[in-house]
Amino acid sequence: MHSSINILILEDELILAQDLFEILNELNYQNVFMARNYEQAIDLLEEYSIDLALLDINLKATLTGIDVAHQLRLKYRIPFIFVTSYSDSDTIYEVKQTNPSGFLIKPYTKEMVLASVEIALFNFANRNNSNEYVTGNSKIKDLESIPNVNGYLLIKEKNRFVKVAVEDIYLLISDKNYVEIVTQDRKYIIRNSLKKLIEQLPHGSFIKCHKQYIVNLKYVRSFTPTSLLVNDIEIPISRLAQEEVVKLLMK
Repeated sequence: MHSSINILILEDELILAQDLFEILNELNYQNVFMARNYEQAIDLLEEYSIDLALLDINLKATLTGIDVAHQLRLKYRIPFIFVTSYSDSDTIYEVKQTNPSGFLIKPYTKEMVLASVEIALFNFANRNNSNEYVTGNSKIKDLESIPNVNGYLLIKEKNRFVKVAVEDIYLLISDKNYVEIVTQDRKYIIRNSLKKLIEQLPHGSFIKCHKQYIVNLKYVRSFTPTSLLVNDIEIPISRLAQEEVVKLLMK
């Protein structure tokens, strides 16, 4: 199963919130939630699994977008981008204390929103399991890392990221510079390598049984010393992997 990225917009100006909502929809981010104040934002964070927040700084209320940002960093631990028309030194200083994933100045373009969202998601997902880090001058399309976030692989598809549940993946097949990720629902073709992907998968559940295959052991129906039957697909076991594969299957 794959799941769309959930994005929260905190903006008290309805027209501006709707504009950003429509831009995100055009970029194929369909799960977008809108809040007009601190309380609404926290309610949405409690109810839904939010992956990214876009925060206006100055709200017509006592608590601001910066107050929400502190909660995102300390409690919810998700990336957030400030969206504001203020770029003075005092505002920048206050914003820096929250360690945001981005800063988007109004008025913005669809391309600016796309770059900010993708960079924020990619950097957040990779900060604990990769040395790769993207800046505003980088090209997302050249990136090959597929990070694992809370049991989901983040896979780039067209102009958005989708979350693919790791537990639903039963087979990964290498074909030169590409890997086919096979789930119960569908297949994904990505430019990557099995060597890099095995690092993002839980050890003991997935094993590279052959130079061309990684299998999810819970989907193995039967096996011999030289092959595995995975969802009715026969997968070879290399001689070098035989001992480890059998050991894991016998647990």
